[in-house]
Amino acid sequence: MNKKIFLFSLPLLLFAISCGTASCGKIQQQLNKHEPIVLTKTEQAIANDVGDFAFRLFKQVAAEEEKAFFISPFSASLALSMTANGTAGETAAQMKEVLGFAHFSYEDMNGYFAKLSEKLPKADKLTTFTIANSLWTRKGFPVHKEYKQLLKKWYKAQAEELDFNSPQAVKTINNWCSYHTNGLIDKILDEVEPSMVAYLINALYFKGTWVHSFEKKNSFEGTFYPDYGPEKDVVYMQQKKGFPYVDTEWSSVASFPYGNESFSMIVLLPKEGVSVNQVVEKQLNPDTWSSLMDKLQNHEKELNVVMPKFKSEFEKDLIPTLKAMGMVLPFLEGLADFSNLSPVWGLYIGMVKQKTYIEVHEKGAEAAAVTAVGIAKTSLNPLEPVPFIMNKSFVYAIVEKSTGALLFMGKQ
Repeated sequence: MNKKIFLFSLPLLLFAISCGTASCGKIQQQLNKHEPIVLTKTEQAIANDVGDFAFRLFKQVAAEEEKAFFISPFSASLALSMTANGTAGETAAQMKEVLGFAHFSYEDMNGYFAKLSEKLPKADKLTTFTIANSLWTRKGFPVHKEYKQLLKKWYKAQAEELDFNSPQAVKTINNWCSYHTNGLIDKILDEVEPSMVAYLINALYFKGTWVHSFEKKNSFEGTFYPDYGPEKDVVYMQQKKGFPYVDTEWSSVASFPYGNESFSMIVLLPKEGVSVNQVVEKQLNPDTWSSLMDKLQNHEKELNVVMPKFKSEFEKDLIPTLKAMGMVLPFLEGLADFSNLSPVWGLYIGMVKQKTYIEVHEKGAEAAAVTAVGIAKTSLNPLEPVPFIMNKSFVYAIVEKSTGALLFMGKQ
């Protein structure tokens, strides 16, 4: 989800300061009223499939990790969708299949992300959610003009050419990531490997204030019991308030909204005797999730909320994850087809790295993600034609293709 950093305009800020308390609150609510983003039928179908990718990605990462983790499926979708626009043939088909766009055109896919990029930044004036995209290429490496134009049109992607042999290149890219995550993620690259010719990078930043903030005086020290290791001491926040809530067979589900309630943190708390893994398996799928979201809109309950304050940083090489999900061809040297990105033969994806950060506290939450896709050039020589020299006895046939009828057969 993509957002421009929100800044109050000066007139609005002065007006908000000067207006009376009661009337001010009503006016601010009207000015910052939640307006649902309306999707077309095609866009809704895409949203469903993108959601399915998110759940499949989360489940695969959960299967690979034995500790707490935090990922951004949306950041991964954006970075990989930009990359997919440069593919062709079976490589394109495989990427679109895994990402959830198998039944949609590139224009549909790009248009969907362009719409979210436009609408999400405007969803809530009290919540910051920014998105930035970029393309970094090795100096002298040819990129199709049409590909650059496509990224600029649909993804507002900044395109820069750098001397990858200079240490300054890594610094420049990392500085870009730091700027677009408000300093939360200040490094995505340690070095530029010699095989790398391009990087496609997405950066997300989120900062939201709870609709119902926790009072610090109610915070207390307690014990947290993770399923992946020993118990640990944490600081818990507490409040009693009405929140959207649904009770299910596997978990208790609550929604904790930010700002004007466009954005919320949804928490699935396993029932007694139910593991987190069971909740992931049973409830993280498009149909169940959609049903939960519908029910949360119509059910509110007085809750005694005890939530831990926490801060988490996570880094993940997503190539093994994506391969396990069925995306294999884009990573194969000599077989991947990136002919819509560059005329150069032998390109493949050599890196997919995601770094994330989240902090949850009494006032709200702050989070960021960077996903970097590295395009590498193979050191292999272009495939030589397979020898087919008919200088010895052979069998041959004349056939009709559609029916397979063997009209003539012979041995020479």
